[in-house]
Amino acid sequence: MSLRDSDSSFVLQKKFNQSTLMSSAFSLLTLELIGCIESLNSQVYVNPFLQNQDKTSGLIIDPKTTFDRSSLEDPEKNYIHYQTTAFSLSAIDALGYAPEHSLAFLDYFRDKNNINKYFENIDWSNPWHESNKVMFLLQFFSFELIRLKDENAKKYIDQILDLLDKYQDSKTGLWGTQYGASSFSAMAAGYHFLMFYQYFNREIRFKELVVESVCDLQMKDGLFHPFGGGGACEDMDAIDVLVKSMSENDSKPLRSLERSHFALINNFNSDGGFCWAKRPIFPLFFGLGYLNPFANLYSSDMCKWVIKNNILGSFFPFLREKGTYSYSNWSEMKYDIGLSDSWSTWFRLLSLATIEDKIPSLKQHNIDFKFRPLPSIGCM
Repeated sequence: MSLRDSDSSFVLQKKFNQSTLMSSAFSLLTLELIGCIESLNSQVYVNPFLQNQDKTSGLIIDPKTTFDRSSLEDPEKNYIHYQTTAFSLSAIDALGYAPEHSLAFLDYFRDKNNINKYFENIDWSNPWHESNKVMFLLQFFSFELIRLKDENAKKYIDQILDLLDKYQDSKTGLWGTQYGASSFSAMAAGYHFLMFYQYFNREIRFKELVVESVCDLQMKDGLFHPFGGGGACEDMDAIDVLVKSMSENDSKPLRSLERSHFALINNFNSDGGFCWAKRPIFPLFFGLGYLNPFANLYSSDMCKWVIKNNILGSFFPFLREKGTYSYSNWSEMKYDIGLSDSWSTWFRLLSLATIEDKIPSLKQHNIDFKFRPLPSIGCM
């Protein structure tokens, strides 16, 4: 499978043949992970990212989007631009370059009062989405600290991590469950945060609870999506959180990781890529733990979701999830969840690399995985 679209870009998936800065970044970061990015002409591939950095704000703007320079301090309004900038910075760094303009859009957050105010308005009942925005801020400040040598950035990183400690649920070890979020959604938030805890040597609190909460999410197929067949994001999130939170020889998460490794290997496609999910034909017996109102997994939204897709959907297939997703709900990044795509290939390989780093005996290939050296998606 080749996702190369032109001399300097990559599509997300062959079926839809759509290329964006993010889809190119996913392929480049996959090549970095498997140790092959040095074979590229880095100048050619870095140019689209550098050329699309807005000189005033420092955001990297995909030419397929519209950009309003007002409210730069609002990560929700500018979500697609923050997200594009995050992955583009990683791709630029992987290619051995640096952005040409400062990250001026962060200026609003260079004020501790504004960071506090931002946290006061986070909707912790939706931690999966909200945590992405916090992750972007932490990545940007980390990039400034490590690559741009701005020592002032460290105090903002520390403040954000202090605030995250404050909002962590002491009963589950996750973020948002005390506000009604499902453990499934809260687990994803944990992935977005713990990479920074580890990089900056911060203590991860309630580790045993975190491990217990995540192990409870594992389905009978070894993956972590209640519909069965896993999900590229959800599986990576759960695996990474387990590895970062477990004690050295804790048998329960080790068994969980071994089961996940076996399932991930079976997700590999003959075209050389990985897909988002391989859903079971008859999902009736998946996700049953979400239906028990006395279980830690239970949330009303997850219960309804599982009933509709798995129970009713087993007999009335039109009720099940659609086979086409749009990355970040953006119509320029559509993909069929059962076919190989660059995001899923990167994340499936990253999941395997994370497990094999923890359990080297599972490795049965000659790939020397290379994690991102900066705290961001793709790091260890």
